[in-house]
Amino acid sequence: MKALAYNPNSEKTSFLELIETNKPELKANNAIVKVTGVGICGSDLLKLNRALVKPGTILGHEMVGIIDEIAPEMSQQYGFKQGDRILSSHHVPCLECDYCLRGKESLCTKFKTTNFNPGAFCEYLELSEDHLKHTVQKIPGGMTDEVASFTEPVACCIKAVRHCEHMMVVARPYLQSASLTHHGPKVPDAIQTKVLVIGLGSIGLIMGQVIRHDFPNSQITGLDLQETRLKLALELGFDQSLSALQTDNIFNIIFLCAGANATVDLASKHAANGAIIVVFSSTPDETHFSNNDIYYKELTVMSSYSPNLENLKESLELLSKGEIKVDKLISHRSNLSELGANIRDCSSKGIKTYLDIQ
Repeated sequence: MKALAYNPNSEKTSFLELIETNKPELKANNAIVKVTGVGICGSDLLKLNRALVKPGTILGHEMVGIIDEIAPEMSQQYGFKQGDRILSSHHVPCLECDYCLRGKESLCTKFKTTNFNPGAFCEYLELSEDHLKHTVQKIPGGMTDEVASFTEPVACCIKAVRHCEHMMVVARPYLQSASLTHHGPKVPDAIQTKVLVIGLGSIGLIMGQVIRHDFPNSQITGLDLQETRLKLALELGFDQSLSALQTDNIFNIIFLCAGANATVDLASKHAANGAIIVVFSSTPDETHFSNNDIYYKELTVMSSYSPNLENLKESLELLSKGEIKVDKLISHRSNLSELGANIRDCSSKGIKTYLDIQ
């Protein structure tokens, strides 16, 4: 089968090389999926550009596909069959360790070590029994592959926003009376929160929509340098979108959705007293928040990495209802042979690339 593998010598094609490799084999406890499409994640680009994976590694995790083969016992036990349109997250938590029991599934050792075999930049991949049991979901009828491929990134944003909701309830005792649901605590409409999303790539644009869903009375500002992204942010419900901030622009919650060193100082500078800063991206170099800003302004600096299983289920539900809109986030489409060049073009003037493998 054809696949795209990391090659540090293929700089002209974004360090991707088209190769032939063996199709995974059906076993007694797995399924083989024909990959039909993959969203290109910013973390994929980061791993390629910063040489964070070994040569020959096949990346890709925002996968949608069709079950090509499935072991009979797996089909009977988990309700999937040949021909089912499915999506799956790549990591699987153990649900038994201390991290999992505290709701921090992305810190679980098993979560960090499980993955597809191989990654989704290929024609076929293997899903383990753990994937079939916990992360595989059937794509609802009428939902396109493109929309379904956003399930994992939307789930990541849901988890990040829920972190903030819980922090607000803990920090403000008078909110303890707010209704608590399985979706997390809801902040009363009377509480108006000024939110800044730094970086309006696909993640930033999704984050703004999840914030609006959970904080309906919030004032959401997006910050980016690309004019097309600024315009799209307004279409998707942001109150304003800016290419630069003024000194008096101060925010209660700031999401760092752009992996640039400058965003760290920017967040500290524009954080209100008692603000929450959510780190949702890595930076090229080791950067640090100001200790004195954190201390004197009583800032909360927190992070959110990857989703929990419950976030994946809710994500697909929100996408199926159209409550999170992603149809305008794919600016570039590609096939396996052209992805490297396509990624370069998208990085300079686009939002997100979708790899079509049908």
